Amino acid sequence: MVFWFIIEHTMLPIFFLVVLGYFLDKKFHLDVKTLSKLMFFLVIPSFIFTNIYTTQFPATSINIIAAIAIFMVICFVIANIVGHIRHYDAAMLESCRNAFMFNNTGNLGVALIIIDLSHDPFVVNGQTPYLAEAMVVQIIIFMIQSISLNTLGLYQAGRGRLTARDTLSVMFHMPLLYVLAAALIARYVGWDAKDFFLWPIMDMASKALLPLAMVSIGAQLSQTKIQWLDKDVWIVSILKMTALPLIGLAMIYLANAFRPSTFTAVSATVFLILIYCAIPTAVNTALFAIEFDNNPDYATQVVKNTTALSAVSLTFYIFLGHILFV
Repeated sequence: MVFWFIIEHTMLPIFFLVVLGYFLDKKFHLDVKTLSKLMFFLVIPSFIFTNIYTTQFPATSINIIAAIAIFMVICFVIANIVGHIRHYDAAMLESCRNAFMFNNTGNLGVALIIIDLSHDPFVVNGQTPYLAEAMVVQIIIFMIQSISLNTLGLYQAGRGRLTARDTLSVMFHMPLLYVLAAALIARYVGWDAKDFFLWPIMDMASKALLPLAMVSIGAQLSQTKIQWLDKDVWIVSILKMTALPLIGLAMIYLANAFRPSTFTAVSATVFLILIYCAIPTAVNTALFAIEFDNNPDYATQVVKNTTALSAVSLTFYIFLGHILFV
């Protein structure tokens, strides 16, 4: 049931938006560059500000943050190994790093948590007592991924085609860093940002992230010459959907062995098994590639492949998480 529920309520809506973008481009010849500008200068900044401002971070979040950092370093090393074996140039290596390091936790994570933890064996007397803990873990993962993706990921995407100085210049001319700083300052000084006249606009714009991002990917796919047997795309896709979740599983056991109770049953199930390691590549990596013209075809196909494969891999790892941790 979980398998079909994921397909019907998570995967099909996402693929519908991608297909919609594909046919809209075929009909109206959409300007993908314009769509990406809209994402970078309105939708993503609004999304980052509203989520950082409204998220409450518990003291135990340090364990999750540390695990994310370690996992991202492992992904970085794996990307370098793949790049060395495949003899990638600098631009392709940066695209490969982004494909491995950043996951689509925001678009899929919440839906998957609600689906999984709203059913047995997590239901007690008709209630879902574990859902709140799971959502806190998801929010922390999502915020760290968003911050790192929109800083390090943006830098790596631009660094593939520009010098380090030029890439930093581009980054500092985009609103993402300033919006991040503004959200943190607003929280620190206790300013009620919801009374600010721009809050309703930011709130509405942030809700457009998923549909606009997926339509943009569909339009890019329409303009991309798909290489169905591209070895580089499949290397990342297969490793990301098979090896990385197993590495995450090993990290959970090692963490609990050296420091017992580092991961609870819920945080272990949700953290690296359910919504992090087994999640497909972040859509924004393809948008960054489009923005900087850094192997956009490769980046777009990786997002497409990993999203398609996740329909099977996510079901398997959710099931595995239930066996091991519940």
